[in-house]
Amino acid sequence: MAGKVLSISLGSEIVKVCEVALAGKRKVQVYNAIDLIIPEGLCEDGYILDADALASAIKDGLAGEGFSAKRIVFTITSKRIANKEAIIPFCKENRIKELVRINASDYFPITNLDNYTFNHSIIEVVQNEDIKNYRLSVTATPNEMIEQYYALAKAMGMGVEAIDYSGNSILQLLKLQTAGEGVDAVLQVGSENSVVNIMNGTTMVMQRSVPYGRMAIADAVASARGISDDEADMVLIDEDLGSLVAQYPDVADALRSLFSSIGRILEFYRARNAEHPIERVFMIGDVTSVNGLADLINDEMDYDVEVVEKLRGVEIKNHKVLSDGIVANYLANIGAVISPIRITVSQEKGADSAKGEKLPWWILIVAGVAAIAMCGGILFVYYTNQQENDRMRAQIAQLGNVEDLKSRYEQSQTELTAMQDWYDTTKGANESLARFVADLEEVQPAAVSIEKFTSKEGEVTIQGKSFGKPAVAEFIIQLKKLPYIENVKTEFINESITDYSADDSFQMTLTLKYDDPKKKPDAEAESGNDEEPATPNETVTDTDNGVEAETDNGAEPESEPESEPEAESESEETGSEDEGAVVVEGGVE
Repeated sequence: MAGKVLSISLGSEIVKVCEVALAGKRKVQVYNAIDLIIPEGLCEDGYILDADALASAIKDGLAGEGFSAKRIVFTITSKRIANKEAIIPFCKENRIKELVRINASDYFPITNLDNYTFNHSIIEVVQNEDIKNYRLSVTATPNEMIEQYYALAKAMGMGVEAIDYSGNSILQLLKLQTAGEGVDAVLQVGSENSVVNIMNGTTMVMQRSVPYGRMAIADAVASARGISDDEADMVLIDEDLGSLVAQYPDVADALRSLFSSIGRILEFYRARNAEHPIERVFMIGDVTSVNGLADLINDEMDYDVEVVEKLRGVEIKNHKVLSDGIVANYLANIGAVISPIRITVSQEKGADSAKGEKLPWWILIVAGVAAIAMCGGILFVYYTNQQENDRMRAQIAQLGNVEDLKSRYEQSQTELTAMQDWYDTTKGANESLARFVADLEEVQPAAVSIEKFTSKEGEVTIQGKSFGKPAVAEFIIQLKKLPYIENVKTEFINESITDYSADDSFQMTLTLKYDDPKKKPDAEAESGNDEEPATPNETVTDTDNGVEAETDNGAEPESEPESEPEAESESEETGSEDEGAVVVEGGVE
């Protein structure tokens, strides 16, 4: 791109014009720059609504300001331009455009691809083991929008050097600013929008735009004080933004919207790229014209935010009217001349040049007749399909902002994951405790009494008394049938015989499993019955007397032989809890 060009970025209220020239691959010279206030209704979201009126407003604004370039580079910021990253196999670069066109329907939910122009820029070459791929940034631009920019240049009496997408323009300039290693977050605060760029060295990892910028803050100040927009601009320059936030809720709300949008984007990156954390945060763009904005953003971030006051690789050629602070407000304009993606409507090549040799007259007549017939056929096809074409255009218009839908979807996925993580932290085995206490009324035998019951994080200890070991065995059998209980163990059974009647004390432990409230009780009951094996005959062993008693599914065992009076008396005299105790290792099987 030889010589000076006008780099123009259109907004709904402000047109940024910068006169620049590319000097080598890594240096841009800036000769002049200006912000033009345009009437309402001329441009909206990158769409030019009145090309002639907008051309007249721009020419009038540039008159007498020292601009001399006659070629234009447009950089477009619009939600109607869909942008997506894509991975394609490594191939010759001249084949990439063809592959992008073939796979366009996979990248974008667009019904009529003929109404869009698809362009790409290479982000990086990805090497995974022996497989090499391209990582691309692909854009889909409506042909109607592109034609509007050519019409605007024609109305201004100038030619179009290139048309670029603002995301690519900013990327090219950021490559000059973050030439080191590591992951950097670059916050670009603009007039109408702000862009969060995540860079890994010179490679763009993620780029997201939020619809809040300097104008949103200025509008809040104007509304709070009842002053004009120009007066609000001067307030932002002269007064500290922190004091304005403390005084006026409207200003605080505007800042809160900006900060929360930036915070969500950074949090989304951290959730997806925990292995590559953000190391530095830079602010660039329309920052110095808002007194105290950098300090407020720095307070809101988890990192120290550094303000980029001088752009690397940018040379100011006219210091009388330009400064580093002014030039920092024209990032997209400057980056558009470095390596634009050159958006243009695809057109078939014209016919070959006529040969020097004169053709016979009869060939010209035949060609004329054929051309008339072909035109008639084309007109017939055109008129028969015009209604279908209008219907498809209306359907495309209803699709709305593809990039906005994508951002909302990704934000919803992040919030859903966070909510699921928070919910999982509330789960605990003690949630089954209430159900277990209720079930004890059903499964506890009449011959068993519970004297002490403790539970900690699902680990339950039960101490009680029973009239004989069979009652304890039956209690254990019934506990094992509960689907949310596992690891039922008997710690000890101490037997005491008084007047030929057993009065045993015991202690057992068990583990409660998490009781999912979403699980239907009927389904749990079926699951518990299916999984519980048939209860085998229970065997209780008296280790002191060498007596075994077998119970068939909880039936009473045969009576033990009567002990001698001397043995009973001895047990009562010692009163030891260990002597004469029956201990079942590992619980009753």
